[in-house]
Amino acid sequence: MPSSRDRFTRSDFDFMTAILAPGEKRPFLAKLWDDPEALREILDLKEVLRGLLDSPSALQVSPSFYFYVLVRHAFLGANLTDPDVADYVAGLLAKRICTNAGDPLQDIAHGFTHAADFIAIISSAHGRMRFHLQVAAGNHFLVLTGLYPGFLQGRCDRRGSPDLAFYESFARQAFRGAADNPEAPTSAPRHLLGSLSEALPDARRSLNRIAEEFVFLGD
Repeated sequence: MPSSRDRFTRSDFDFMTAILAPGEKRPFLAKLWDDPEALREILDLKEVLRGLLDSPSALQVSPSFYFYVLVRHAFLGANLTDPDVADYVAGLLAKRICTNAGDPLQDIAHGFTHAADFIAIISSAHGRMRFHLQVAAGNHFLVLTGLYPGFLQGRCDRRGSPDLAFYESFARQAFRGAADNPEAPTSAPRHLLGSLSEALPDARRSLNRIAEEFVFLGD
């Protein structure tokens, strides 16, 4: 499952240390990085977001760190307070934006962009494969509706394709289906997927704002 906090780099921690602590206090702050709860609370600080947006040294941070801070603070502003939901979505964005070419389930520009593509393969799948396809569909259309709403709306206007609300609903149903799938692996975070299904409208709007203000995705 996508995650971002477990992919932070040494440069990410060095960045936080530099913006939050004077030189002589840095060793004390660095001791907190191994405490997950302390790290979560530190990442929620407005100073971290401001440093990420304003400091030239932010160029050194990893995509996982960058997206986690943006998503977490955007979600908090929308009253989506579960840090695990932000971690999942941020990990998904970092993975999709930095995708390897030729991966049809990851590459937004050349991957599946119609719900029918997923419906065709999910309808004939069973067991754990069905669960994984449901998650893949939810992930895919969360990213499309969150970061590429203009692409979907433009296609709707030009070709009469389904609108943004349709794809948002499709993503919600895919996550809900995965959460309720009794064949899901025992290690799968089904509760998290269910929470994401419920939060998806607010999460999608938060991602739209991130895409407009902080992420350049090309024309």
